[in-house]
Amino acid sequence: MPDLPAPAFGPATLDLFDRPDAAGPSPRAAALMAPVPGLDAGFVHEARPGYADPPAPFYASPDDSLRLYQADALDLLRRMRDESVDMIFADPPYFLSNGGITCVNGRMVKVDKGGWDKSTGITGDHNFNLLWLDQCRRILKPNGTIWVTGTSHNIHSVGYGLQVLDYKILNDIAWYKVNPPPNLACRYFTHATETILWAAKSAKSRHTFNYPLMKEQNGGKQMQSLWSITPPGKSEKRFGKHPTQKPEALLWRIIAASTHPGELVLDPFCGSATTGVACARLGRRFIGIERETEHLELAQKRLQEEYDMQKQRLDFDKYVIPLTGIGGGGVEEDGARRRAASTSAAYWNRFIRACQALPAGHGGAQQGLGRPRLRSAFGAGAQLVARTQRRKLGTQASLSKAHRRRISHRKRDNGDHHAFAATRLGPAV
Repeated sequence: MPDLPAPAFGPATLDLFDRPDAAGPSPRAAALMAPVPGLDAGFVHEARPGYADPPAPFYASPDDSLRLYQADALDLLRRMRDESVDMIFADPPYFLSNGGITCVNGRMVKVDKGGWDKSTGITGDHNFNLLWLDQCRRILKPNGTIWVTGTSHNIHSVGYGLQVLDYKILNDIAWYKVNPPPNLACRYFTHATETILWAAKSAKSRHTFNYPLMKEQNGGKQMQSLWSITPPGKSEKRFGKHPTQKPEALLWRIIAASTHPGELVLDPFCGSATTGVACARLGRRFIGIERETEHLELAQKRLQEEYDMQKQRLDFDKYVIPLTGIGGGGVEEDGARRRAASTSAAYWNRFIRACQALPAGHGGAQQGLGRPRLRSAFGAGAQLVARTQRRKLGTQASLSKAHRRRISHRKRDNGDHHAFAATRLGPAV
């Protein structure tokens, strides 16, 4: 079963933005930054006083474990308390919106992700990377780690910045995208990978690495630094598209590998909040910072849906399994969970309220919630699963084209049916 969702933010965590001023760069970072004409030297090199109240979140989950803030990343990072975050995932601007072309859905389109992705020149881009990396190191806990994604446009600057700011680089992961868009210029190799740098705060950090879990996820073998993960599918973009959205499977692996349940994860460039979705699924707390309202609205929808799904999973464990005896991780439980996930919110809420009204140790018969009725309601899903599995064992040619495509997608994304069922309620840990 997945890790349980984390408890709500404690009083200490609520005061993450309690600085009376904004922290300036460390002396090392300030010394490394070259002057760039036109940039605000005061913003780059000096602390700013004058903050009174902590910022209000754009979105907060009902239990306050997931938060989104609308702000410039550097501005909000400078307001955060020292050593307050367990792990950081950063997908910073790649600075590749330079008027080039790429292929999207078979069509040639311009590479223009937005003004935030435009380069200000090599020196300006590197100064920016030094600034946010420096602030991230300040707010990381002594044993915390940071993950940064990038391509050749920015990753070399990020890697150099990590080293000169005294991080300890632990791994450079090559994420192979499996089905990348073709290279239309036909003058280079097709860009099929992104680099993910994983670094500890310092050489003295005793960082978290959940080695047994990663080995289990890799079929009992040590997981290598080459990760073959497909880009986000349509289901991950059902609320809308983000130009640099990362797959949920990638963030699930990163967070599961380097954090423990209940720890706090920060994404300073959160976009559509895939990091937050993975945190909700794994029971980690999350803070995301994003500047664009359009992206925040998309992120809010995704986080709220995931929160609701995880709450339903916990309610299922607390009420359905004890009242029906459905459990053990078999086909019956998988089908019942799928049926529960497909019920309307109104029906599910009425059911949970009725369960909560039962006296302790009661079997549910007085409220019409006895085993026969519950097995009838949730067992239908189990029967559907059993039929599907029997059909898998039969001749694939007898299945419709759409059905064969669904089965192949399940195998591709999760490997077996139990993993597919878990995608609605969190991957198995």
